[in-house]
Amino acid sequence: MSQHLDPQDRGKYDFKCVRSLEELKAINFDHSCCAILLDIRSGHAEAMQSISWIGEFQSPAALICLCHSHEQLQHYKSVIHLIDDYILAHTLPQGELSARISHATRKRLKEQELLHEQNLLRSLLENIPDAIYFKDRDSRFTKVNQAMARKFGKGEASIVGKSDFDLFTEEHARQAYEDEQRIVETGEPIVGKIEKETFEDRSTKWVNTTKVPLRDRGGKIIGTMGISRDVSDLKHAQDNLTEEHRLLSTILNNVPDRIFVKNREGRYIASNHLHVQFLGVSDEEQVLGTTLYDHTPVEHANKYAQEDMEIIRTGKGLINSEEHRENSDGSVTWFLTSKVPLIDETGHCVGIVGISRDVTAQKENEEKLRNAIDVLKETQLQLIEAEKLKTVGRLAAGVAHEVKNPLNVVSLAAEYLRSKVTEPQELVDIIQDMQHAVEKANRVIFQLLDYSSPHELTADPNDLNSIIQEALAMLRHNFNEAHIEIKTDLAPDLPLVAVDTQKMDQVFINLFLNAMGAMEKGGTLNVRTHTQRMKRTGANVSGELTELFRIGDRIVTVEICDTGHGITEKNADKLFDPFFSTKSTGKGTGLGLTVTRSIVEMHRGIITIENRTDGPGACATLHFPVPPDSHA
Repeated sequence: MSQHLDPQDRGKYDFKCVRSLEELKAINFDHSCCAILLDIRSGHAEAMQSISWIGEFQSPAALICLCHSHEQLQHYKSVIHLIDDYILAHTLPQGELSARISHATRKRLKEQELLHEQNLLRSLLENIPDAIYFKDRDSRFTKVNQAMARKFGKGEASIVGKSDFDLFTEEHARQAYEDEQRIVETGEPIVGKIEKETFEDRSTKWVNTTKVPLRDRGGKIIGTMGISRDVSDLKHAQDNLTEEHRLLSTILNNVPDRIFVKNREGRYIASNHLHVQFLGVSDEEQVLGTTLYDHTPVEHANKYAQEDMEIIRTGKGLINSEEHRENSDGSVTWFLTSKVPLIDETGHCVGIVGISRDVTAQKENEEKLRNAIDVLKETQLQLIEAEKLKTVGRLAAGVAHEVKNPLNVVSLAAEYLRSKVTEPQELVDIIQDMQHAVEKANRVIFQLLDYSSPHELTADPNDLNSIIQEALAMLRHNFNEAHIEIKTDLAPDLPLVAVDTQKMDQVFINLFLNAMGAMEKGGTLNVRTHTQRMKRTGANVSGELTELFRIGDRIVTVEICDTGHGITEKNADKLFDPFFSTKSTGKGTGLGLTVTRSIVEMHRGIITIENRTDGPGACATLHFPVPPDSHA
């Protein structure tokens, strides 16, 4: 056969003569054979077997048959499609064989490539779990894969020729038909469309569908091709996630607390409406991706950033931390904040979750409650004190009345003895001591009677300035001896106050004498009067008298301030107790201030005694109500 090759190709090909099919089967066609030249001029049966085996084997070598004539080929009609070329033995020109081998080899190679692609496509169609289908221009199925057939429990052939209207309800079939007709008309594909497939048995599925135009070799659209993936589980999970997100969003944006989430860098990744408002912006988009430094002063941001980093570092949350913020109007807002670490699925901390509640109203209520408790305690103490004073008053009245008559007898007897006895001098001195003791006892009795049963007041509009000046004038000699300087600042337009002149004179004399006793080495006594609006009540006023003064009432105030040693803390609550005195024995009865307060309260007034704030000494302050029609 080599003489039939082109002279240039005689070294290119090697010929091997094989005399039987069994010998042919032993050849490695992948490496040593590019073409098989099969002589079919004799041995029809063996030639048929050889052609059939070569076709089934799908050998990469091209099959060229050598025959007598075209008529002989008619005997091989059943296998002629397996033959790549044939040669008429008596008409083979010189050098023609090279061209025929080359042509047959290229043909076989292309057929092999096409067969490989067909196998790949068939493997894809048979094994992919997605439904793949081809339709004509009328949206009728021309081919479907096995997954599509299994979807309906039918064979592939039974679906061909049908449309979606035969397989689905009108709801899905109509939409699918309109989509496909639009593709046929416009050539625009549909990619990744989520569709709801509804079946006659009322079941539903969700699929992710892509449909593209199907074109012939000339580019003309002859139908559509589609692929649908069942995403029902994904859709249900997505719906559940959407519902959970909606529920969570509803909760977050309706709870009365600020809620926020930050990543490890301190950037917000979630924020509810209240927290958005707290940061001073209008919507969440203005918060996401920002840090606290974008919304608050650096010193505040530093504090919270350190807290956040500590939570991320240790994995331990911060629970019910109380914090406050000063507002632009000067008010203070209190918050109770908790922060916990945000943990991912691997157990690592990836940020923090915070919740902060406005407890300003609660703090204000707590403050009011504390104040109310303090008032109740003070009122309780005042009630106890009032009851104690009443008890002491009744006891003092009883004692005074029981002692007064015997004391009168002793006084008369001492007076009689003094008139009769002139010597010896020692006896005269004893009688004088008896008289002095009786006089002192009488003074105590009168004070007890004043305290326990004050006389009825004769209150008329009077000028307190005049009463004060008269009392100072009466004690002028005492002040001089004690080296005490008197300074007065008496308001010239002081309104008249309804007082009993005699008893008010007793009040001021008692207070002046107390001040004098506190300045043993001399000092300055300041007396001031003025009119003011009531701002607060005294600490020593009972609950009933407090009701006499309302915030804003017009009152006359008298201030008597000394420069003495002041009041010790342990004595501050005892000043008005009966028989309490800081003076040495024999210099005071301990009833002066008790009687003074009793008289002031009889005038519906208030008296307090406190240490001065502008220097050493104490200050007695008296408040008296101004009658509505009073004038200076």
